[in-house]
Amino acid sequence: MHPDSDGLMTRAALLAMGYTDTDLQRLCAAEELNRMMPGIYVKRELLDSLDARQKHRLATIATLRVNAADAVASHVSAAVLHGLDMWDTRLDRVHLTIPGGHGRTNAGLHVHTTALPENLVTTADDIRMTTLDRTVCDCARILDLDHAVVLGDSALRSKNVSMDHLRAAVEASARLGGIGAARRAVDRMNGLSESPGESISRLRMAEFGMPEPVLQQVLRSGERFLARVDFYWRRWRIAGEFDGMGKYDDRAVVTKEKIREDDMRDHGLEVIRWGWKDLWDFGRVRDKFDRARLRAERRR
Repeated sequence: MHPDSDGLMTRAALLAMGYTDTDLQRLCAAEELNRMMPGIYVKRELLDSLDARQKHRLATIATLRVNAADAVASHVSAAVLHGLDMWDTRLDRVHLTIPGGHGRTNAGLHVHTTALPENLVTTADDIRMTTLDRTVCDCARILDLDHAVVLGDSALRSKNVSMDHLRAAVEASARLGGIGAARRAVDRMNGLSESPGESISRLRMAEFGMPEPVLQQVLRSGERFLARVDFYWRRWRIAGEFDGMGKYDDRAVVTKEKIREDDMRDHGLEVIRWGWKDLWDFGRVRDKFDRARLRAERRR
């Protein structure tokens, strides 16, 4: 068995190698092969080695191969192909857009039938997908605010699309469903957030009425570099840091970070930190911020 560059094998290729349909049924029953789509197989060993995004990419490629020639990967499937960051986004269905086709949804596939001019389609590794700006817009129409902003921030961070491009893509889609949600999401996107956790933190800050911070602020004492922090409230000299999972498993990293934080405090800065679990109880972060602000105001 010799898979192609994507790791897939067609029934025709396997039959040409001497396998029979009975052999293929037996290999699938023995879980040596997995039938991705009618007539398309993958070695089970390879499939089991992939993470959720990689499996979705493979499923998208397989699905494109058995659909109409004008089928295009779109929505979250295109986001996976573009390599955008995601946060817990559902990947249980492949999304295709087939202009003029028949819309349908089943356990593993959602076909959209919106008209899609060629200027909204791009190709990478012979895979047709919606352009980055259209992909972000489509995702923002069907996802909730948290998931949409994480995707959009990632796209902006890549420097392959601008905020003007995203806004233009939204207005070009003004007649499509969910366009109000897309407008709200695009207005909240910012490529300066460097991780999904930072993106969601920004949304929570607005939700809890916190003042808008400066993002990725470089802090100095004279000519001396102190730190670059995720969030900074200049009025009170408060630095905010989001700690992603696993960031401080290394004791040396923990020690270095503590020295960095003590240095900032020695220079009159307040420092607050939070992690993933705090995003679901953000009142605790708001309380930390309020206490830091009170301390800063007492020092004036």
